[in-house]
Amino acid sequence: MDFKDKEKSSSVDAFEKPAGPFETDSVIEPAQRGHGPLKRQLKNRHVAMISLAGVIGVGIFVNTATALRNGGPIGLILGFMTMGVVCWSVMISLGEMVSYLPLPGGHIRLAERFGNRALSFAMGWNYWYNWVIILPAELSAAAILIDYWGMRKDAVWITVCLVVVITINMLGAGVYGECEFIFASIKILTIVGLLILGIVLDLGGGPSHDRIGFRYWKEPGPFVQYLGIEGAKGRFLGYWSVLTTAAFSFIGTEIVAIAAGEAKNPRRNVPRAIRRVYVRIIFFYFTSVIIISLLVPSDHPLLNFKSKDASASPFVIAIREAGIKGLPGFIK
Repeated sequence: MDFKDKEKSSSVDAFEKPAGPFETDSVIEPAQRGHGPLKRQLKNRHVAMISLAGVIGVGIFVNTATALRNGGPIGLILGFMTMGVVCWSVMISLGEMVSYLPLPGGHIRLAERFGNRALSFAMGWNYWYNWVIILPAELSAAAILIDYWGMRKDAVWITVCLVVVITINMLGAGVYGECEFIFASIKILTIVGLLILGIVLDLGGGPSHDRIGFRYWKEPGPFVQYLGIEGAKGRFLGYWSVLTTAAFSFIGTEIVAIAAGEAKNPRRNVPRAIRRVYVRIIFFYFTSVIIISLLVPSDHPLLNFKSKDASASPFVIAIREAGIKGLPGFIK
């Protein structure tokens, strides 16, 4: 064997040698063996908006109605606060790992690198199952919101929304990033406007000039006896019920880690995006549930999604109760 053959053999052996979890010299190529390389088309502004408001939607605008009805105002706040702390802790750890090793596949690939292939396999299928369940839920919620205008053709609206989702995902990461940037900007402006309006309504600035204050924390009370179960057990179960709703609302925060594989300069942009997650948790989630707990009583009949007007979210209920016409339809 001549020198060139030895050099070729040693290079092949070096490539096939499994890298340790902290060896970064061959991070990207081994991760992409058998797959085409990903095009890094997501810009800093795309990643920033995805981290701030990329998956905010049904959890805040709709599902908080069920959470308020089951847990009461204090149960609602405590549930979202608890889940927010868990989410923040996980994202800080995940952000550190994915910034150091910006692998395609995010946390699923990290599970293989720091754990084993079986763990990565299980996480991958769990993550697939997670989104297979969430996508129909989101589409159904969209149809419920459209029903607000009396256009009760759920199958049609679900199909239209599904076609839009598939089309955006088929057009590549660049188009997805631009769409997320636009949609997230709209959601941020909407939430900021609703929070300002909520404070004004609570202080009596609405057409009715009714100053609500903390009225609904006193009557019907700070907690709800879940399913009529009396005592501390009923209040704890109400809080526990809010935790499940809050967990659903925080799903998708990890999208930033997944986007690292298609982001430009991920070791600079991803840490910045991860650090913005606390803004999303505190400002968008925590502040929103506080305003909702002030504006709507936990025993309001429209909080029951089995009622005839199930499409009314807590914000819309508060606006309608204040006597503001036209705005509920605009928010929807």
